Amino acid sequence: MGAPTETSAMNQPLASIGDRFTAQFLDGFVAAGTGALFYFAAKAAGLPLELTILGWVLYLLICDGLPGGQSIGKKFTRSAVVHVDTGRPCSYLQSFVRNLCLIVLGVVDCAFIAGRQRRRLGDFIARTKVVRLAN
Repeated sequence: MGAPTETSAMNQPLASIGDRFTAQFLDGFVAAGTGALFYFAAKAAGLPLELTILGWVLYLLICDGLPGGQSIGKKFTRSAVVHVDTGRPCSYLQSFVRNLCLIVLGVVDCAFIAGRQRRRLGDFIARTKVVRLAN
């Protein structure tokens, strides 16, 4: 199925904790690959190799703002990040806010997933939730 529509996302069940961790794990690999691309590009252009970190962090921060609120990991798990009230796909700003919390707070941010709403602290701040898309 493609990207969620506003009405379909509002009626979708929440993504499971397993799907969320699987998507995050896969996105970690994609971020590492992005960092590697930045490394080789920086090395070829004679730029500082610290750009590797920029590529890695940039992907992690904005990945959920990709079309449909789906990072590459979320596409694989058929889930999407949507606005908690409207069901609209996650924006780049919302992605930045929710994932900055993850990068800064790590396990503390993730611990919130165990709650009834299955939302990380970053989800509460960005007003997002992760839903499972229909097959």
